[in-house]
Amino acid sequence: MHTYIHIPFCESRCIYCDFTVRLNKYGGYEDYLSALSREIDSRFATIEACDFPDGINTLYFGGGTPALVSADNYQRLLKQISKYLPLSKSAEITIEANPTALKNETARSKLLKQFQDYLMVGFNRISIGVQSFENPQLKALSRIHSAEEAIAFIQLCQSVGWENISIDLMYAVPPYSTPEESVQRWENTIETAIDLNVQHISAYGLKVEENTPLARLSALSEKKESSKVRHTAAQYNLPPDEVNVSLYELACQRLTAAGYIQYEFSNFAKPGYVSKHNLAYWDTKDVLALGVSAHGYWKGQRYVNTADFEAYCENPLSQDSYHDSKNERIENALIFGLRKLAGVNITDLEKKYHFDFW
Repeated sequence: MHTYIHIPFCESRCIYCDFTVRLNKYGGYEDYLSALSREIDSRFATIEACDFPDGINTLYFGGGTPALVSADNYQRLLKQISKYLPLSKSAEITIEANPTALKNETARSKLLKQFQDYLMVGFNRISIGVQSFENPQLKALSRIHSAEEAIAFIQLCQSVGWENISIDLMYAVPPYSTPEESVQRWENTIETAIDLNVQHISAYGLKVEENTPLARLSALSEKKESSKVRHTAAQYNLPPDEVNVSLYELACQRLTAAGYIQYEFSNFAKPGYVSKHNLAYWDTKDVLALGVSAHGYWKGQRYVNTADFEAYCENPLSQDSYHDSKNERIENALIFGLRKLAGVNITDLEKKYHFDFW
């Protein structure tokens, strides 16, 4: 069984982000964790343990920035879930985090203990939102960490015993004066990631999502008007498709040469460190999703929880849902399956959905 839990809290909203987040300054941690606890009880109470003899195979806490929640709170949530269904002995338990500044020795010691505590309560995989090891790109993305802080944070996680570290990287990020500069900055980011010897790398092209600050700025940039606002927006003029392709191909070449296996369009892992949770999505397996705005797929039914924070805290079971038709299930199996480098096994597809593919 696979489970996703959304933790929406964040210190700031990045310019490109369209996820459901709750800024720290608005609080609400206690109310949210209480609602999440109620949702866990409600959803897991309907699950027959005999249907999942291996227990929970993957448990993923995404966000937002889940590392803003204490290890004690996660210990309580994991204990609550385990009452209904145990974690398998080889369960992959992931927490997302963002690089945190190590301003002094006191801050470093506090952070060391925090991430040691996450290991102690059962987490065994961490996914870090680095995005770039180039400071101009980080600034353009409105990230609140520097390249140097990202490197120090990864090294701190390694020093306390994290043996399965994944980092997110992003290409086709402005600003750049020439396409060659864009390639050089991306190459520097890739080489830094390789030197850090992390186990897993997700490499995504910057995408302009609707109703984000980036969408507004990139639209202004395309108008090429001369006002002060337009001038500021000019740095968000995204590179053309052919540059994006070259950046993507560069990542594939450098990472595979460094020993990473490209197992999915945007994901690379050292042998033995493929993300089991990611594969659950691409193999169209059931994923029980909990938390505000969480998207789940359970026994042929797709559902999404309310994206309204206050509404979720009041009623964590408020959701929209619908059942996939057989054709939709087959189409999704093909669409998601073809993201994997292994592709789709037609014989398995025919057996699972009882149809003649050809």
